Amino acid sequence: MRTVFLIIFTLNFSILFSQKYILLDSLKTKFPIKEYTLNTKDIYDINEEINVYNVYLSKNTILLLSVLPEATKVFAKEGITNYNNLEKKIVSNKKNSNSWTLIDFDKIKTNILSSSKILDIATDWMENNSLSNKTFEYKILKKENGNYYVSKNCLTEFFYIADIRSPLITPLGVINVSEPKVTIKQMEEVFKKQYPKEPFPLDTRERVRSKNLNVIYSVHNYLSKEYLIKGNKAYQFWTLDGWWYHDGLNEYRGIDRFVYIPEKGIVGGSYDFYFRYEKGYGISSTILWDNIINEKVMIAEELK
Repeated sequence: MRTVFLIIFTLNFSILFSQKYILLDSLKTKFPIKEYTLNTKDIYDINEEINVYNVYLSKNTILLLSVLPEATKVFAKEGITNYNNLEKKIVSNKKNSNSWTLIDFDKIKTNILSSSKILDIATDWMENNSLSNKTFEYKILKKENGNYYVSKNCLTEFFYIADIRSPLITPLGVINVSEPKVTIKQMEEVFKKQYPKEPFPLDTRERVRSKNLNVIYSVHNYLSKEYLIKGNKAYQFWTLDGWWYHDGLNEYRGIDRFVYIPEKGIVGGSYDFYFRYEKGYGISSTILWDNIINEKVMIAEELK
């Protein structure tokens, strides 16, 4: 029993001191930050909140931090085929009340990333902004009423803002409002003509899928449409990539549909990979596909 206790204590100690943290108050003294709150009820029929932080490392670079709610087990009913009148039936065992937990600051203060270290990480990502960079590796720390709280689940991503004109191709992770517009429905039609025997990569109804080397396309953030939000011109993007077989979260998908407003940052989006995860919220593939094909997104409560 003593041996088991020591092993558990050692593992917990190792996890605590290997975890890296981003101190929100420190970031705010160094960089402009645009904060928004998304309500998951908008597209997932779950009454939770997502805290989104656009950290402007420079005028054209955004470190996007998304604090996602802790998942209790949720089941969504399958067998729905009428997408025009989709009846969303979700049964949850209880609502999670918080995405943050109290923490002893003195125990983790040596593991807080400095501003220079964060810039170094962002510089590396800028040079090679691949899907694998999207990560839950870092946690946010915030101070409220003299206490420190740590995020339970924080997704970190990096975006670069640029005006790239055709025929130049916009790299992955670049927000380019000058791109030709292509909707997901339009892309699905093109894809089916090109690869009639293959499932559309974004279709979540395909349960297990591995990459087919004969199906070739570029993973890309496509501009879909533009519209006004409270008088601000907003640009909506979506990401072309597949739901590949993965033992765990498909975090490489990140915020796979997102809404961008110049000078305000990313003000809306979707996190389908997170809410699809069967050991978490377990939202049905049918519901997610309806969200995807109709490009549904959550919009910041502050802009409604």
